[in-house]
Amino acid sequence: MSSIKTVLVTGGTGFLGAHLISQLLEKGYTVRATARSTSKLRAIFPKATAEQLQIVEVPTLTSDHSAALKGVDALIHSASPIFGEGVSGQELYSGAYEGTVALVKQAFAAGVKKIIVSGTFVNLFDADFQAAFGTRLLTEKDFGSITPETIDLNNDGMRVYQEAKTLADKAVWELAHKNPNVDFTVLLPPAIFGPSLSPLTSSPSSLGTNGFVKMLFAPEYPPIPIGHMIDVRDAARAHVLALSTPPVPGRDKRFIISNGTFLWKDVAALIRSKKPELAGRLPKETSVPGPQTSAPMDTTFAKEVLGMKDYIPQEETFLATVDVVLEWEKKFGDKA
Repeated sequence: MSSIKTVLVTGGTGFLGAHLISQLLEKGYTVRATARSTSKLRAIFPKATAEQLQIVEVPTLTSDHSAALKGVDALIHSASPIFGEGVSGQELYSGAYEGTVALVKQAFAAGVKKIIVSGTFVNLFDADFQAAFGTRLLTEKDFGSITPETIDLNNDGMRVYQEAKTLADKAVWELAHKNPNVDFTVLLPPAIFGPSLSPLTSSPSSLGTNGFVKMLFAPEYPPIPIGHMIDVRDAARAHVLALSTPPVPGRDKRFIISNGTFLWKDVAALIRSKKPELAGRLPKETSVPGPQTSAPMDTTFAKEVLGMKDYIPQEETFLATVDVVLEWEKKFGDKA
């Protein structure tokens, strides 16, 4: 487990954050986690003692995290704002960019020597997604061309989210290069699906990206252009592996982690096959889904350095996602 004993995880009740905590506890780490509600996070891990799971209430992503950072050996920053109805461009920018930069600087001040940041694969290309639909191999050295001067907070939420996350990614590496005594990692997963440990609420937003699969029961194909995916358990595993991965001389530890591409039409066919009782709720077999990102992505670096050689089969991931959607419908379908 290396010399790292205590790990701070931001966004502990989030889709990815909860899986991170679960895997860290299983590995024997002491976890300190930030959350807006101690009781909500404690309810996810009722068997964890107060020593194994320390919880610090932090109201927002831009709040001061100095107290939470004291005495930790590593930081995993997985918390992020989610674009959607009622979320302004300023909120997305403040949470994804300004909050990340401030947190990293606070970690420096606290003496944290290992920092892992959850990025996203959309950091690899521009907001027009052109490269994501192309045939050029995308590598961990690619960045979108956005700059602080060109971002427009009045654009649609998905675009502001992408550009703010890209700016944060660039800023993290600027800070990393100025602080070579701190070991940095940025992970770039695509759309994350799979089983949820986080409590579901009546808001469909509690489904996170699993909500994309819920759209199949509209019954229409989701207007989501993302065609790359990863299971949330694999995404969490990559972060945990990064804790024990030493610096790579002459190279930034920026990793693309992905289980390849998928088609909404294939997901619908899988559900028809494995859960035939849901067939009538799915898009007609003659329906045509919109285009999805399909560019090849180089995951070699993650395979060689992190050891991310195998991924959970896509079929297992999507069936687990459907189970989460059905659970939400059972609890809240009539109320939402």
